[in-house]
Amino acid sequence: MSGRKKPAQKKRKEVLIIGGGIMGTSIALELARHGLAVTVLEKSVPGAEASSAAAGILGPEVEAETEGPFVDLCRRSRQLYPSWAKSLYKETSIDVGFRTRGVLQVENDANTHRALLKRRKFQLAQGRAERLTKKGLVELEPGLSKSLPGGVYFPQGAHITPDLLFRATHIAAERAGVAFKSGAYVKRIQVSQDGDQRKAEAVVLDDGSQLKADHVIVAAGSWTPLIEGLPLAKSAVVPARGQLVALRTPSPCIQRVLFALDCYLIPRDDGRLLIGSTLEFVGYKKGVTAESIQHLLEVAIRAVPALAQAELDGAWSNFRPWTKDHLPLLGRTDIDGLILASGHYRNGILLAPITAETVRKLVLGQRLGFDLTPFLPTRNRELGAKSQKSA
Repeated sequence: MSGRKKPAQKKRKEVLIIGGGIMGTSIALELARHGLAVTVLEKSVPGAEASSAAAGILGPEVEAETEGPFVDLCRRSRQLYPSWAKSLYKETSIDVGFRTRGVLQVENDANTHRALLKRRKFQLAQGRAERLTKKGLVELEPGLSKSLPGGVYFPQGAHITPDLLFRATHIAAERAGVAFKSGAYVKRIQVSQDGDQRKAEAVVLDDGSQLKADHVIVAAGSWTPLIEGLPLAKSAVVPARGQLVALRTPSPCIQRVLFALDCYLIPRDDGRLLIGSTLEFVGYKKGVTAESIQHLLEVAIRAVPALAQAELDGAWSNFRPWTKDHLPLLGRTDIDGLILASGHYRNGILLAPITAETVRKLVLGQRLGFDLTPFLPTRNRELGAKSQKSA
């Protein structure tokens, strides 16, 4: 028998993720798939906040007024969705509702329609959008009001069912070995300092206990500013309340996501239809108001008259992590071992795949393949730190 000793197994890198929504869970799954030991800390129940109450629109073009790094990032993420949805189905047998039927945008009169065409001129010229006449609009979506003057169609647009997406991602993450700790209220990031070098040493919970890791990733959404020890101004991320209402019809009234007048409508295969959303800065106050729901219903019925006979299926509100420049906080901070993945505002579901991939590459020291500089948490003084270049 040989007296040689077996080589010691290399210790896996340990990662703590603060936030158990779709962002934190997606990152956890990606890291676990690549051999890291991952623990997710969630103050309540994973997925209980914005992730399960989101709309699920995958259409960056419809809200983009100009081209730029953010739209490029959104498109990169949408390109990952077909394979992501397929892998989640393979791992969990859950169809996450990924549908590539395009997105429509309409206005209610000739003047606003002309203004819409003017705003979308660059996308129409690029071939990313198509102009629809009044006749063409009704041919594409017969359920729309015959009085609408026309619209713009974004054929690459898609949508997903957020609660199914989160359920599949959570199950896949658990099966990959991710540990989820519910009721884990993170008080602060424990930071050590050696000369000019600062290092994220541990996460301190509200009961005083500490959890150590090689990397700490903050994916806490609207609750990010409540964590002490982050190199961010308190105003860097602000909760933006959005109210939504769901209707139910015997069969779908429309097939595509519709941005109509002053709301958006998202069809589900089972006849449900989501209508959203408001934008309110009311702190962390949840609530559904009669005025907001009335407005959403009035606008939706004007665009799709058959909805007047639909059954109410529920209403709710959620908080979206808003930043002043509407860009996410994504990347390394000036504290070693601390990465932020927050501030995705309206696009958390859309940006989940690219965010997970980006964080994995940062943790493993891999090449990103694009410039992360516009999204770095250190991008300007107002966010609480001096500017730095992407790794």
